[in-house]
Amino acid sequence: MTAGAPREPTVSSGSLTCPLCREGLVQAEKSYRCARGHAFDLAREGYLSLLHGRQKGEGRGDSKAMVLARDRVHRAGVFDPLVSALAALRFEPPPRVALDLGCGEGFFLGHIVRSHGVVKSYGLDLSAEAVRLAAKIQGNSLILRADLLEDLPFADRSLDLIQSIFAPRPLGEIKRALRPGGYALFVYPQPDHWAELRSFLTLAKIGEEKLPPSDLEGFAPVESLQVREVRILDHALLVDLVEMSPSIHRLTRDGGDWQARLPASLAATLSLRVVLLRKT
Repeated sequence: MTAGAPREPTVSSGSLTCPLCREGLVQAEKSYRCARGHAFDLAREGYLSLLHGRQKGEGRGDSKAMVLARDRVHRAGVFDPLVSALAALRFEPPPRVALDLGCGEGFFLGHIVRSHGVVKSYGLDLSAEAVRLAAKIQGNSLILRADLLEDLPFADRSLDLIQSIFAPRPLGEIKRALRPGGYALFVYPQPDHWAELRSFLTLAKIGEEKLPPSDLEGFAPVESLQVREVRILDHALLVDLVEMSPSIHRLTRDGGDWQARLPASLAATLSLRVVLLRKT
């Protein structure tokens, strides 16, 4: 990559932009290039890494074990009530270009694309393991390896939908990258999410997630609904639910056989909030 001084973004025919200079990125065979000569190569697994310089991301993001555990949980249908709620969302008109922040292995991205006829889709995650699997599973989406602590690599007003499902919500960047009338979709856990599981293990506390009006200036509410359903989970799924969560880091550091403390089966409450907003 050739270094260059950042400047104000220019919108090209594509919506993807260079993280170094914010010029439009254009695909050229197995790489993406901007007018200033910065180039980013597609990995052999099919994802595009936009990390640069010292921003390599090693040791950050979900591990391989976490990603595979999440994939098993999703394939087992644990989050099917949420999938149904997402499919029933009312988009008028339906989004054509969508971005999934913290996409993981791409499970929810794939469902949104199929349910709402999204034409062009992107998934973004910092985890190398996650983007490798997402690129394999979601072959029709361009999967990006990038850091959500940095600006989103998209031109102003270039996206119809940005979703953050159990992921950070950089509201300023979301607002910038959405076109007028575009949608922001947020999903986050409620305080009683998997409450029954917490009687067996000390897990990370779920905060009172709120979207204060001061943070949502420029957005109009479309839908806000709660997804709440008791799910019957066997021991293997309980282990995977813990393995896929941030709590696994502390449990691993503490040592001990935490898996043995989980029951053979448990009726546990899936409790989530779904918020759909529209940029005014």
